[in-house]
Amino acid sequence: MKLSLKISLLVLFIAATINVDAQKYAIEAGYTNPMRVGKNVGTTFFYGGKIGVTSRYSLKSNPNASFLTGVLYSLVYADRQAYGFPTGTGATYKTTGHFIDIPLHAIYSLPISKNMSFFGYAGPTINIGLAQNVNVTSTQTYPITSPFYVKPGSFNVYKSGSDYQLNRLNLQIGVGGGVQWKKYQLKSGYDFGITNLNKTDTGNLFQKGWYVSFSYQF
Repeated sequence: MKLSLKISLLVLFIAATINVDAQKYAIEAGYTNPMRVGKNVGTTFFYGGKIGVTSRYSLKSNPNASFLTGVLYSLVYADRQAYGFPTGTGATYKTTGHFIDIPLHAIYSLPISKNMSFFGYAGPTINIGLAQNVNVTSTQTYPITSPFYVKPGSFNVYKSGSDYQLNRLNLQIGVGGGVQWKKYQLKSGYDFGITNLNKTDTGNLFQKGWYVSFSYQF
């Protein structure tokens, strides 16, 4: 968490001190497909959508170079099956997650005509978990003392006392690209999480994922 804060403050300081020429706002919406992987933890695939507002600042020294930040809300779902023994038994994890993303991206555009350009971008994204509710159902027949026992029930992974406690703050490093035509923009990117989300000693857990979005500048 300390590393995430230091990097975020550094990027914000650079953004505040660069000499910008123009500021453009945009409404952005799209599809997101994050996944969580780690040691001693089952992989979970999420799917959902995101929507928000971004602000883009162009440099005076080079209009093709710019910096983007904003606030985007994501709502994602997951349905993971975990099979056990005896054969035919297992557990189901149904998850609903609410997140806020704050991108801090450097962008470079390559104009190909008066109204169209291609662009690429890279930089960190601060991902903040607002709530993540998990509903667990189990048909396993392990005794409660077994290390393989799965406790059924519902819980929020960000609240203390839950069986699976995760960090709310996740620093991600991402790359992507897209195309812009007039005030319309289509882009796609991939974020690599570098923060261990697992607050317990059962193993590490990282979040990464792909997304695609459409935006309109105003």
